[in-house]
Parts: sequence; C-alpha cells; structure tokens
Amino acid sequence: MNPESREEATEQLEKDIQFGFENAEELFESISEMFYDDEDFDENWLKLEIKQKLEQHQAESINWESPTDFERLVNAFDELNKSKIISLHKAGYTRQDSISDCLEILSELKENQVSVKGYCYYHTQDLERAIGDEEMLYIGYDSYNREDKLALEVAHKVVDVLKKNGFNVKWNGSLEKRIEILDINWKKTVDNIDYNYSRVIKLINTSIQGDEKNSRNEKKKPFWKRW
Repeated sequence: MNPESREEATEQLEKDIQFGFENAEELFESISEMFYDDEDFDENWLKLEIKQKLEQHQAESINWESPTDFERLVNAFDELNKSKIISLHKAGYTRQDSISDCLEILSELKENQVSVKGYCYYHTQDLERAIGDEEMLYIGYDSYNREDKLALEVAHKVVDVLKKNGFNVKWNGSLEKRIEILDINWKKTVDNIDYNYSRVIKLINTSIQGDEKNSRNEKKKPFWKRW
C-alpha cells in the first residue's frame, strides 16, 4: 500500500469518525470504495485503523459535557420536524444532495396527503467546515413550493428554534444567505440512529396526529352544554 493512499485514507477516516454518523462497517465500505482501483490497498490495515480510532473516539466522549451541541441540534431539528419543517442531518455531500433528499421526503409525505411548510438541512461539506478552524455550521432552507414569503417564514422559524436551544445564530434576513451557527463545538459518536428519513417521517406524522386529536377535542361540546 503506497504512503499517499494510506495518508488519504487516514485523513478521511479521522474526519468521518469526528462526524460521528458511520459505524465500523459503514466506514470500511465508504473508504474502501475510495480506493477501489488501488490494487495494493491494505484492507486489513484499514479495519484495524477503524477499530482503534473508533475506540479512541468513544473513550474521549466519556468526558464530554452533556448536552453536546449535536444533542441540542437534534432537539432543535426534532422540534422543527414537529412544526412541519423537514429537517435533515448530514444530508448528502453537497447542497444538491441535501435538496434532493428533502424533496424525496416531501414527495412521500405528499403522496400520503401530508403537507409541510418547507425544509432545512446541513450536508457533509458543511460539517467539514464545522470541525475545521471556522467552527461554523451552515443551515440551508427553503419552502416546499419555493415561494419567497413562506421561505422567509421557514427561515425565521429555524433561527428562533436554534436560538431557543442555545446556539449563537447569524442570519441577515435575506433568502440569498444561509443561516449560520457560530462557535459550534461538534462532538458526536456513532449511535446507529437514523436522524433523517425514518425519524423525520415519524415526527411529522406524530405531530399531525396530535393536531387532529386536538381538533376533535375542540369540536366536542363541554358536558355542561348538554343539559
């Protein structure tokens, strides 16, 4: 295995482990694919590196203060999903990937006659910035129909919920600008939880069921009006 491949694989592995979304099997698969045409790539070396670095990261996490910024971000995104704003963690690698993922969920909800206001997300390139020197996480957003007035409503809701969860948020109010979470301290370990598709669908459906229940209760007459 040549030194350049080893260095590149190590760099990618360290980033992916710091992101905290992929388990050992997923890490091995994704990094191996990067070197599919490298005939002397050492898979046994990679497996050992993954094991050691995951264990080290897990050991370090014992001393993290809770809630971490990621845990607070999960709380914020869960609340936004319940408010009918699709909110996705690490949605693909680029902005185009993220929007595609959001629209896929939007399409499925629409097929089930479930309407939402819009969506927000961050992707892998955003995470690379968050764990780097900038320590900043961009949050992209839009309305379900790309209508400006509704998109602004979505953005303001995202900003409000992030601030409520203790984040230092920057946004100038323009649809041309993404929302920024400043001074983010990214700490996450792999937990094998799907924070996107299944979680989003469940939270939005649960919220709608709750709205329907409240609506039925409001229509019921108080018992004293039956006399």
